[in-house]
Amino acid sequence: MNFSSISLAIIFALASLALFIFSTKKLSSSLKTLGDTKFKKILNFISKNNFMALIIGVFITTLIQSSDGAVALIMGLLAARFISLKVAIAFLLGANIGTATTSLIVSFQSSFAFTEYFILLMFIGVFGWILTKRANWINIFLIILSIGMIFFSLKILSSSAVAIVKTDLFKKSIGAVGINPWLAFIFSFALTGILQSSSATVTLYQIVYAQSDNILPTNSAIALVLGSNVGTTITGLVVSFTSKNKNSQKIAIIWGITNLSISLLVLPFLYPLNFFETLITSIVDNSNKTLQLSIAHLLFNFILVGIYIWLIKYLEILVNKIIKDDNLTTNYQIILPYELINQNAFLALKSAKKALQEQARISKSGLMILEKYLNTGNYKLIDKYEELSNIIDETRRNIYNYLIKITSNNLSTEEAKIHLSLVLSSRSVDKIMTIGSRVILELKKVNDPKKPQKFILDNELILEIKNLLNITSKILDNVIFQLEEFSHERSIYINELKDDANNLSLEYAKTNIYRLKTNLSQKQLEFDFDYSRLLRAIERIIHHCQRIDQYIANEAIKIKINEPIELNYYDSI
Repeated sequence: MNFSSISLAIIFALASLALFIFSTKKLSSSLKTLGDTKFKKILNFISKNNFMALIIGVFITTLIQSSDGAVALIMGLLAARFISLKVAIAFLLGANIGTATTSLIVSFQSSFAFTEYFILLMFIGVFGWILTKRANWINIFLIILSIGMIFFSLKILSSSAVAIVKTDLFKKSIGAVGINPWLAFIFSFALTGILQSSSATVTLYQIVYAQSDNILPTNSAIALVLGSNVGTTITGLVVSFTSKNKNSQKIAIIWGITNLSISLLVLPFLYPLNFFETLITSIVDNSNKTLQLSIAHLLFNFILVGIYIWLIKYLEILVNKIIKDDNLTTNYQIILPYELINQNAFLALKSAKKALQEQARISKSGLMILEKYLNTGNYKLIDKYEELSNIIDETRRNIYNYLIKITSNNLSTEEAKIHLSLVLSSRSVDKIMTIGSRVILELKKVNDPKKPQKFILDNELILEIKNLLNITSKILDNVIFQLEEFSHERSIYINELKDDANNLSLEYAKTNIYRLKTNLSQKQLEFDFDYSRLLRAIERIIHHCQRIDQYIANEAIKIKINEPIELNYYDSI
């Protein structure tokens, strides 16, 4: 491709660079969308050991072609406590190697003529995207289109660079930057921090270095690559300190420390010593300059990983001293990592489900307080119950807002079902605590103010309430397990317990009719205590427990295309 003027070549160079960045980002998002539901299995592998996490880090970053995206994913996984800090560090080290594959693609593109035909993938991707309607196939064709655009942008960038590097102004500029590897390193650090894409800057350096007619020395070209490795960590630091999540900040700091320390270790071997440059040129001669920088990039990251894979324990100790965890004031932790929303919708939904499971545990604690109150009549327990109820109310709002933000992504059919089930389940958890408050209100009517440790009820009636609360507690225990891992057998057991509770409730209601004929039980009426109302309240708690089980099983969700579901947070109980 020939350009009539330098200004036109610069315009095409900038446009192709923008297209390259867009293409890599689009490839990243399409691959993540396609692989959302596979992440559960991947997480199981990651958690096994550091070396497995390292390999998975290499694999995922190679696929999505974005170190920033990989690090953001790590931050989200760590914030959600899906992985430990040690595993996250190992994953991060693998991401460093994975990001070097972009430079290899550039070197192959310039070395092998057949890669020019990859531009045809744009044609296949566009028409496939237009003609198909299935979500998975749309993502596949977007991936194909993105790969085609990457090679197309590289072709244009290479052609425009040929014209630009021949100008006197560019030669002087390159000469000024390349006069000293340390200066080149600082320049690259700043440029990558501005562009927020190490893949783009390394690609640019490869093309300029290949076309510069030895104006840019090899040691300075390698220093530019090292600077981009450190510069890209700025994005992670900005994101983590904006989110104010301690774990995200830890990963961002480790990312910066590891890249900066190894750069400072390698730079002296570029200048004043030239050992690293000699090593690279002995592996790849000057006939393939783009591959030289690819190997330098890859070797740098192998050195980084080779050193720090054995120092993960000490990195963890160091970063824990730099960023100290907050002292937790509560036993309950609802963790909703917003970093995951744009990185992986499936994992964000998994975090929401984990938060919902914690809500269910809080509700279980509420039921235990109800039982203690029934045993003791201690008014202080009511305050504890109200405290838990307030936690549920507040965290439900947080979960609801988190789920709303997840809908900004294009959810697959499976993800949409999970999303809706979580919204509805959160409402049911909230109602469990609200209805439990009604049980307390009813019991307060017959709590003897003169004898606060005794209810004005006969022992038989108190035993009946205890029996129902015991069954309710068992049902909620099983629902908590369902939220962790759904089981059809457990669902059947929940239904059996619900039927037992309904039968008992009906039996107790009939018994109470006869009981009211006695003088002792008529005190219920004197204090406006309605036993049947209390029984119905417990039945409704059980009903909402079963609903959660049904929602998680996707058995109670029916979506009609022409009748959109309205989710109103302030729906009545």
